[in-house]
Amino acid sequence: VAYSFSPVPGGKIASSTFELANKVPTVPNTNTNTALRMSALSDAQELLRKARALREQAEADEADLHATLITKKQQQDEDTDKTIQKLFPLNLDKANDPEGCNQKIASIIETERFSVGQLEKVVERLHEREIAAKGLDHVEPSLHHTHVKFERVSAKVDQEELKRVEGLIDMLIDAASILDEKTLKAEEKALAEGKKHHVDASHWASGRLSSTLAEKAHFLGREYDEQFQNRLEEYYAAARKKENVKDKGDRTSMFP
Repeated sequence: VAYSFSPVPGGKIASSTFELANKVPTVPNTNTNTALRMSALSDAQELLRKARALREQAEADEADLHATLITKKQQQDEDTDKTIQKLFPLNLDKANDPEGCNQKIASIIETERFSVGQLEKVVERLHEREIAAKGLDHVEPSLHHTHVKFERVSAKVDQEELKRVEGLIDMLIDAASILDEKTLKAEEKALAEGKKHHVDASHWASGRLSSTLAEKAHFLGREYDEQFQNRLEEYYAAARKKENVKDKGDRTSMFP
């Protein structure tokens, strides 16, 4: 330690100069700094762990939701297929007696009192089954482990299924026309007698059943066109690409 003395009047040493010269340089505490760095690193790792846990939980919840939706769709398809069985008995002679078939289907609708919503689902399900039976490309959801994927499916022609479902949508619309005509006659009679004839739009006897089902069938046909399918495939390709990028990000750590 160096000492510095500066003569001052009265023979006294300047205290400030002495104290400054006598001060020992502070040595950084390496143990404290290391502990602080380790603490900061530990906090960051804990935050990262929590973020990963939250992301994994969100992905698991999303997978559960998709799985539930797929299960729900499968159950709905089963229920709709049962309705189709009731509407179109196997003994219908579509080839030789189409008019008789239409009358029988109309009678079944009237007896079972199916709602418009149920019959729209029948049109949608028949469309799906006919597309699959023809072996045409279509997109189907499927559950792979914890992820739901939408894949373009191409199957072989199923002649037996095609024979069963082809033309049933048109027959259903024709049967609905019979019921609509019956409803309109009932309305005319009620008006002539001075009575009110009101039926809820969701009821099969609303008088607009055939047009509603025809619009549904037209929409489904337009939805399936090649341009729609290409856009759908591009969308799912982009989703798969995004999923791959996310998976790569999961394998990259902030810390070596």
